Amino acid sequence: MLRSLIPAALVLVLLAPHSAEAQQGNGPQVYLTVFRNPSSGIELRFGKIGVHAGFYPTILKADNETKGKNTNFLRFGTTFYTSAERTALYVSPSVAVSLDKRFKSGIFTDAGVRGRLGGPVAGRLGVGMLNTFDGELRVNPTVGLDVRLGGKR
Repeated sequence: MLRSLIPAALVLVLLAPHSAEAQQGNGPQVYLTVFRNPSSGIELRFGKIGVHAGFYPTILKADNETKGKNTNFLRFGTTFYTSAERTALYVSPSVAVSLDKRFKSGIFTDAGVRGRLGGPVAGRLGVGMLNTFDGELRVNPTVGLDVRLGGKR
């Protein structure tokens, strides 16, 4: 299953910037993303479209567990924003590749709002749904920060 997810993630990462460049002639802006929205990693933005890759931890319960355990994923996906610069709504579909044997990989989608907090820092607040290929469904709040690296173009 993991072998089939990696090509899908690569297609997302390679094709999204090309379609986004048609929207805006500027080069990509690079953002460091922190915590769970979209993940702890890097996002490249081309206007209203971003592609991201990073580490995504969450708490999941396996069969017969009374308390959930930390479960780790690598998340690869695309984010679509309603505005490139101002406060914006977003939706972010992605592939979540499991790093733990307890759960399989899956699809993760979140939606919410991103707003500038000051300077190069923005905050995000949303709701995410993780659906693993072994049937685990998890809905939880997603919060995060992103920091623009380098100067503004």
